[in-house]
Amino acid sequence: MFEKSRCAHYLYLLPVCFTAYRYEHSYIRMNFLTLVYRLEKEDVEKLLFELASQSRLSILNELHGGNLKTKEIAQKLDLTETETFRQLQRLNEAKLVEKTQEGSYKTTTYANLVLDNLASMDFISTHRDYFLRHDASLLPREFHTRLGELSNCDFIPLTLRTINKATKIYSGAEKQLDCVIMGTDAIVEISKKRIEEGVPARWVIHDHDIPEAKELFKSWRRIPETRTVPKALGHIIVTDKEALFTIRGNDGKLSYESFSGNDQSFMKWTNDLFAHEWQRAKPWHL
Repeated sequence: MFEKSRCAHYLYLLPVCFTAYRYEHSYIRMNFLTLVYRLEKEDVEKLLFELASQSRLSILNELHGGNLKTKEIAQKLDLTETETFRQLQRLNEAKLVEKTQEGSYKTTTYANLVLDNLASMDFISTHRDYFLRHDASLLPREFHTRLGELSNCDFIPLTLRTINKATKIYSGAEKQLDCVIMGTDAIVEISKKRIEEGVPARWVIHDHDIPEAKELFKSWRRIPETRTVPKALGHIIVTDKEALFTIRGNDGKLSYESFSGNDQSFMKWTNDLFAHEWQRAKPWHL
């Protein structure tokens, strides 16, 4: 059902809808909503068409960083002033840029929102091959729209490099060592020293790995606070300094292709993902 404010935007469509006065009220309502949906769809198509131009998208990205005049934009993007002005006019008509009193251009608040959401699509597109091989449906849906927060992370395509990076992350942990574990392999064993030295640790493990975990912890002087889930989404390692994650492959097996980083956005995304998994997991004690 559409909100009153949304319907008001389409009031001019009502005469068209009510030409069907000879039919049932439900029929009229259905056709009204169909027309509204089609118009909304056209709006999205128009927006995507404007963003499909490399010149216009480049201009938006430049203005996203600060106000610029036509000549400045042209110089930065190696465009003629005539072409730059033409593209700015189109972006202005699409409500994506506006001109200031000083004569420079800036992105609108609407454009800023579009560009922020476009970052997720850019990340997905950049790592298309990874997402073709991995089951992203395992990620909670709210994290799909936040994938743009991973834009500054590093992609690690090789198993040995992922193991080396995980070793470094575990070794550097001082105040936090949160992990979603899939299997109790060599990577997990690496964390033993830091945990026994007193680094606060929380693990989420797959139900099927409980027997292995029991056997593993027999030789540990100190074990992490542990919870279990029916199906682990992959590997997540989050410390107070750095993080790493990978999701299961399409075959359901652990993948050693991973993403790692330590910038604020990446750390928040991985911390939030671990928190989500921790909250849905069940407590487990040895």
